[in-house]
This record gives sequence, C-alpha cells and structure tokens, in this order.
Amino acid sequence: MAYFQARRDFLKVVTTGASATVLIPGSLGALGNVALKGEDKFIRSICEMCSSRCPMEARVINGKTVLLQGNAFAKEMGTSLCARGVAGASQLYDTQRLVVPLIRAGKRGENKWREASWDEALSLISTKLSALKERYGARSVLFSAKTGEQYDLLRSFASAFGSPNVFSHWSSCPIAIESAFEHTFGEKLHRDFENATYILNFGHNLFEGLDIPLTKAMAHFSANPSKKLVVLDPRFSVIASKANEWHPIKAGSDLAFVLALLHVWIRDGKYDKKFIEQYTIGFDKLVDSVKETTPQWQQSLTGIDAKVVERIAAEIYEAAPRCIIDWGHKATTTKAEYQRTRAILMANILMGNVEKEGGIYFAKTAERINTLAKEMIVPELNDPYPRPRIHEPRMDGAGEGGKHRFVSRSHGVLTAIPEAILSQTPYEIKGWFLTRHNPLITVAHPQKMKEAMDQLEFIVVNDIYLSDTAMMADVVLPESTYLERDEGISKSAFKTPSYAMRNRIVEPMHQNRSLIEIIRDLAERMGFGSHYAWKNIPELRAYQAKGNAELLQTLLMRGVASFDVPPLLALQSSSVESFCERYPKSSGWRDSQGLFSHFLNHLKTPSGKIEMYCDEVERAFSGYGVPRAVDMDVTQGFAYVLTSGKSAVHTNGHTQNVPYLHMLLSDNPIWMNPLTAKAHGLKQGDTFYLQNDISKEKATVFITEGIRPDTLFAYMGFGRDTPQLKRTHGKGTNASKLLSLESATLCGAMITNVGVNIIKA
Repeated sequence: MAYFQARRDFLKVVTTGASATVLIPGSLGALGNVALKGEDKFIRSICEMCSSRCPMEARVINGKTVLLQGNAFAKEMGTSLCARGVAGASQLYDTQRLVVPLIRAGKRGENKWREASWDEALSLISTKLSALKERYGARSVLFSAKTGEQYDLLRSFASAFGSPNVFSHWSSCPIAIESAFEHTFGEKLHRDFENATYILNFGHNLFEGLDIPLTKAMAHFSANPSKKLVVLDPRFSVIASKANEWHPIKAGSDLAFVLALLHVWIRDGKYDKKFIEQYTIGFDKLVDSVKETTPQWQQSLTGIDAKVVERIAAEIYEAAPRCIIDWGHKATTTKAEYQRTRAILMANILMGNVEKEGGIYFAKTAERINTLAKEMIVPELNDPYPRPRIHEPRMDGAGEGGKHRFVSRSHGVLTAIPEAILSQTPYEIKGWFLTRHNPLITVAHPQKMKEAMDQLEFIVVNDIYLSDTAMMADVVLPESTYLERDEGISKSAFKTPSYAMRNRIVEPMHQNRSLIEIIRDLAERMGFGSHYAWKNIPELRAYQAKGNAELLQTLLMRGVASFDVPPLLALQSSSVESFCERYPKSSGWRDSQGLFSHFLNHLKTPSGKIEMYCDEVERAFSGYGVPRAVDMDVTQGFAYVLTSGKSAVHTNGHTQNVPYLHMLLSDNPIWMNPLTAKAHGLKQGDTFYLQNDISKEKATVFITEGIRPDTLFAYMGFGRDTPQLKRTHGKGTNASKLLSLESATLCGAMITNVGVNIIKA
C-alpha cells in the first residue's frame, strides 16, 4: 500500500561520485552500478531506532533502501535524521539479525537452538501459554515491551489472555517524571524551548539522548546570544558544552539546588502570586517545606556556591514567564527522583510559565481542540487495541496498594519481577512474553533477573537480534525491522495535534514478521481472535481512522498528517484570540480577560487544579505530599558515584550490534577525572574494577577533565554476554550489574546512580 514518488529520471544522475561512497553502509554507493538502473522511489514512515519515533523518509532503488533522512512534510524535522536513524539500513541488511524462528534445543541459556517454521513456533507458543493458563491461571504469565504501538498491542493481547501483569520500560526510565506530573497537573506537559529566553537544565542531554525536533529547538536556543542556557550536571556533556554556564553539581543533589531556588523566590516574594492564587492549591505547604532550604544549606550538598543560586534565581525571575526549568527525561535517578521532579515542577509553577509562550503547556490533542472549538476540526481515531481491565491483583501491587500504590497499573515495576518469580509471591509466575525488551541489559541486577528467568517454565522473546534476554528464551521470534513493517496511526500533540503512520519501505526479508501479524495469528490460535475488530493491517488502519479515506491517503503519501489549527496556549491572549477568530464558537469559553482560564481549573487532579500539595500522597508516604529534602544520598558509603547515560549513536541496549553504529562507538570506557585516576595509579586505557555490595565488574579508564573527581560515568548498553552478538560480545561494562533492585520511593523508578569503589586490576 505504500505510496511512492517515481523518479525514473534518476537514470540521468551523474555516476562519478558513486565510487567515493562505496564503503559507507546504507549509501547509494554501497549498491554499486545496479543502483543507477530501474525503479527509484521515496516512501514516508516513522523511525524506530530509538523511542523518539521521528518522521522519516526512505529512498528505495530496485527494492533496496539506499537513503534514510527526515521527513520534510513534518516541518519540525526538515530532512534531519540522527546517526541512529540513518543506520536503519545497516540494521536491515545486517547478516547477524534473526530471520528464522528458533526453538531452544539445550538447557536454558545454553545457546543451543534448532530452526522452526512459523507454524511450529506459533503452535508451540499457543499450546504452552494455554497450558500455563490452565494450570496456574492467566496471571502466571508476564508480558513486557517498550512503550509505543507494540506495547499497546501486547497489553491488548495480555488483556484478552487474562493476565494483569503487563510491564513497559517506564520504571527503568521516565516513571518518576510521569508520576510527578500526574500528581501535580493530572497529565504530562511539554516545553516551549523555541520561544523561551532562559532554560535551567539538569542533565537533560538532548544532544546525546536525541529527539530531533526537541534537539533542533535546543540547538537554535543555545546558538542564540540573546538567550541563556545554564546546565547542572556532574559531567561536561555535549549540552553542557553548548551552555552559557556549566555547574558540575554533585550527583543526586538536584533536589537540594531546586529547593534552594524555591526558598529564594518565596523569601523575596518573587513569584507569580496571581497565578498561584487562581490555579493552584497547597502553596502554604510548600512555603513550610522550604523554610530551611537556603542557598547556604544547599552549598555543601551540591558543591555550588550560595551566590550562584541567588544569581540564577534572580535571572530566571527576570526572564519569567519565558523560562523553563527543565525536568529532563531521566536525569539523576536517585531514590529522591520523584521529589526532585516535583520540585522542578513547583519552580515552573512559581514562575507562572504554564500555558505561556516560552514556558510549558498541555498537549493539544484532537479531542481537546475539537472540544474548545465546539466543532469537529481534527478527525478523531478509534482505539484498535481493546484493553478491558483484568480484575486480578498484579504481582507487584502497582496501582493497588503498598509501596507501589501510586505506580501505574498499566506499566508496573520491573525491579519487582525477580523476587516475585524466585519467591512465587504473591502467587506463582511461570511464563514471560517479551517483545523488543532486553531486561538483562537495561534493568538493575541482571544477575538476579537471569536467576529468576531460569526458574520459569516458558519464555518467548520477539526481537531482531539474539540478545542476552533472548538467549534465555524457549522460543525466539525473528521480528521484521521497522523498515519492513506497516503499522497503525500514531498520535502526536504539542500546541496542535498531528498523526503519523509507519509505512513499509521494503518487503520483509526472509521469514520475518511484524508483532501485529504475530499477535493476530496467536489470538486466532488461542481462541480470542474476536477480541480485535480487524484481521489484517489494512483493516486495522481503516478501523482506526473510522473509515476516513482522506486521512489514510495523506498518511500513506506523506507519512504525517497535520491540520491547519492555530497553535494554542490557553493563557496567552494573542493565541486565544487567533483561535477564536478561526473558530468563533470557541469564544464562549473565554473569560473576562479573553483567556481560556477554565482550562486550568478542570484538570485531571482530585481538586481539578494544579496541586502543589497532594493529600493522598502525604497520607500514604509521610513527607512526600510536597517537595522536601529527602533520600538524596547516592553514595551508600562508597567513595564514588557511578552514573550512566545515552550516547548520541546508541539507544539504551538496542543498537550496539548494528554494524554502522558499532563502528562509531564500540566500547564504553569509564569517564574518570585525572585527580581520581592519579589517586588510584591509573593511566588512560588501564583496566580496573568497579566494586560495591552487588558486584565487581571489570572496566577500562577514560581520563577526562569533564567529570567531577567524585563521579564516574558509563554509556549504557555495553557488556554483552551473548556470543551471538559477535560485534559487541565481551566489550565494555554493563553498569546494570552494579545496581540493586531497590526502587525510588513512591514512583518505583530504577535507581541508576550507585556508589562504588575503584579497585586497581
């Protein structure tokens, strides 16, 4: 069904440049002279080399992908695409990717397999899952996936199967931020980097944890001499190099710095009093909680001079409301992560930057725009993945009671899995279905996780590679890459709503299938095919679009669909005026000041307002109803703090074996300050050990001035044990092996800053 733009005149392209690029993977030159003959077309789709899922387009010649770039129909993208996105073709044609279903032939984890047909593999999965359900109950099977359409699909399948135990990657990544937003605003907000004049950044390294639209906005911001970017990070990251100021804050102490900012603003009466009075509750509780958090108090905790706090507080207030105190994506990840993020949200609220240009704002979804306009402007979608609630308790208590009562029941706590399996508490866990999820690399204490997986009766892994986790499976399904898949419609909403759709670039190679095809087949075999209103992807798309042929045609041709809706900020008078001029019926929502102020008094919080204090949270977790100085220690008595993060060329544990990306970064030596290296007698490239109560892991030294002497840093995703990833096997350090299974208070986030000692090899 993919739309293509024929360009047969391509035969006229000059060929002299081809030989110069012949060694670049995925390039036109790599295809040789055959590329200069026959069919030439462009197809628009969505990237999947990381979770940002940027709109992209591919040039295909004679059935082979030769170029990947940003989709210019998405104006925030232009033709930009990062190194990971460009490497999609390298993954597609990688000789090490899986192409045939595998069934375990030896002991679990022994790396002995036999090839199977799809029919045999899916029949085995159907039989085994049904048997587990019959013997132990449906809740005995876990399901996990990274968020996105695949996660929605797997949740739907788990629901039809009858298990409440579905997990996403949230608890190993953004769950603290998601929880803090839910308790403060009722939903997550966006940042208007483009129009801000001052940004305070806590390690949100958009130049390595890339999201092309956001990264481009930040690049334009940091290059503008009239704007100011201040970065607090123990490491001199790429974004720190773009900042006006870099302050090497002690790892895990962001909370102390923000509490001091709040103290200064409240002490001096420099906050938006009208906004606080009109749209929030609980300000008096915040005042009490920050009485003692002075700039002097934070100095010993953060290592930042009190005068710097005073100056930055004054600068931000001067810039308000065109200012953003950036909460990041996954920043310090300490036990206090929830409180840190709540404190950052309080800072934004005090500056009155909500729904203001250059501040932060709610997503303007199709449903929200149509409600405000009082007419159907943007087509709304059906949900193709029904997920009726399963009235069974979750094995981790997420969303139900106990220490995980405030964790989303839809996402769960990954670090709770090993103990539940090993102890069979609160009930028996016997199976696990994972799709594109690799907890033996991305979740804390993989040693314990592997021990737990070894106790399971049946494990299914759907992946592109034979990953560390796939090595523990009974059945491994070779998923098609995103360049070989058609999928449904994805929603996106910033100041205006838009849609995107993944369109197949090339035909699937060998026997690979998409998860949609796999799940739909399994549902039929297991007797609940009627759970879905569609049987194949064309039907899925038609159902989702409610039969809107024009919308589907746009998404097939352009990959994205945007709508001529004025960007809307509810408390920006010029924005509201433009919206009302376009949609006159919406004028009925305007208040006496010409704003959509009702919008902020009907939020999804218990009070309907912005909640600076949460009574329900305070009753369950004393001291957590409002941001306070708690749980900031990350050393646990060890001499150093090991931190970790993304590189610009790899995605968590996903891309290290992709040939092109492996060529760019194949190892993760540990960042160490020269003073620290000297103290331990280490030189560049020396081998040493990182040791704590959990493990002792071998590493190599990368000596740099760009990190505090008391802090170490590792890029994520290395230290693979699986011999089937031949490029990455045995290279680098898996920092997850040094992490405990303890999770952050209230939100259940995995704690990734950890105390360690340095032992010379």
